[in-house]
Amino acid sequence: MAVEQPTKGKKTPTAPVQARKPSVLVRGRGFFHEVWVELQKTTWPTPREAWRLTTVVLTVIVIVALYIGAIDFLLTFVTRKFSL
Repeated sequence: MAVEQPTKGKKTPTAPVQARKPSVLVRGRGFFHEVWVELQKTTWPTPREAWRLTTVVLTVIVIVALYIGAIDFLLTFVTRKFSL
């Protein structure tokens, strides 16, 4: 079996030197700058669209609340009627 022997003049490989991390303030400033750029790309709904979507959401909430309330009432009635 061959044994690798160190040779003179050869450097052993080292890990690459990493650049220093920017400070928290610099990274935070960069983050908020990127957020601002993305917000400028956003297409916002018109006031009419916003009201229409709000109405849809509130209508769905009322329907789901009535459905859950009806099931709760029915199950409460059944458990009280047939409880021992």
